[in-house]
Amino acid sequence: MKIKPIKVSVLNQYIKKYLMSNSILNNLRVEGEISNIRISKTGYTYFSLCDEVSCINCVAFFADNISKDGDKIIAEGELSVYEAKGSYQLVIRNIERVGFGKILADLEMMKERLKAEGMFDRHRDIPTYPSRIGIITSKTGAALKDILKTFEGVKAAIEIIIYNTLVQGEKSKESIIDGLKFFNNENNKPDVILISRGGGSFEDLSVFNDIKVAEEVYKSEIPVVTGIGHETDRTLTDYVADIYCHTPTAAAERIIRGYKDIEEKLEGYAYALRQNTLNNLSMKEASLNSSKFILKSCLPVENIYRLVNETEGYKNIIKIRTEKELEGLSFQLKLLKEKLIGYDYSKKLKEGFALVSDNSGNIIRKSEQIEIKDILNIRFMDFIIQAETINIKEVE
Repeated sequence: MKIKPIKVSVLNQYIKKYLMSNSILNNLRVEGEISNIRISKTGYTYFSLCDEVSCINCVAFFADNISKDGDKIIAEGELSVYEAKGSYQLVIRNIERVGFGKILADLEMMKERLKAEGMFDRHRDIPTYPSRIGIITSKTGAALKDILKTFEGVKAAIEIIIYNTLVQGEKSKESIIDGLKFFNNENNKPDVILISRGGGSFEDLSVFNDIKVAEEVYKSEIPVVTGIGHETDRTLTDYVADIYCHTPTAAAERIIRGYKDIEEKLEGYAYALRQNTLNNLSMKEASLNSSKFILKSCLPVENIYRLVNETEGYKNIIKIRTEKELEGLSFQLKLLKEKLIGYDYSKKLKEGFALVSDNSGNIIRKSEQIEIKDILNIRFMDFIIQAETINIKEVE
């Protein structure tokens, strides 16, 4: 039996999913020199990363205006497949340059200090299906529009709370810290906090390298996700956060990934259900055609007539037995009805009899149930009287 062929696109999709499921290939650090670097109209950066004997294609979904041909870097990212051409490439999340200026050197020293203190080691999981999301960003920034557009892409009742903050300048530090304190207040706690802003220069993003902001992020009781700009270097806030994403959109996608996974799974289940149903129908159709051919070949007409007659006979037997059973049950119901009518004491009351009971409602049947001075309730047809027991005599 020949294997059913698949399309090239299906093969590339399978390879891509296989690579993405590999935890090692999803968290690579590759060292090499940049060559053939270029930035596309869409703002993506393409280049080759080479050593003495080999090269690999790389893509960074942000504009790298700092790197140039010949730079030696360490690229952090994941291995993926460009489905349109069936070529594999390194998708870059972050670029570390070998050798720093003074500002970057100082930042690196601070980063090493925080790392040594264990502030980079906490990576709490966020809820798979968050229902309440807190966002710390500027309401006027483009990042918020991208985030909200991403959230609107899932069919879920998500409550979104936006804390409007400054993301650049001298007062931005206090503003971001206040936002973190706001969401960590008992009355405002979301399931996850997203800190975000659009792209900018190293200086524009300096607030996110502030030690106070990083410490406040680390102190947060709520898991923090960052999506700060399109810069190649991660900020201290990114390192301290539970989850780091290189853009606001990527951060939003990460937060609602559970909802999207469910949608993809449902689509997969629906497809599998359709295929299984079609396969089963095909098998049943083939079996039916085979049975039809056998029937035509054997011509079992007499057996069919015999079975039809037997079925009719069984049907009549069932009908007769059922009717007899119903008649018996009907007779029993009539007897029970007559017994119930006989037990109806209201008729006796109409004839002048009375019903005697004590204060607890117990019917008096024996003299042992009462004593002198007991109060008795005597029920007639239309009224009740109460009487005190004066004397008790046995009747011969």
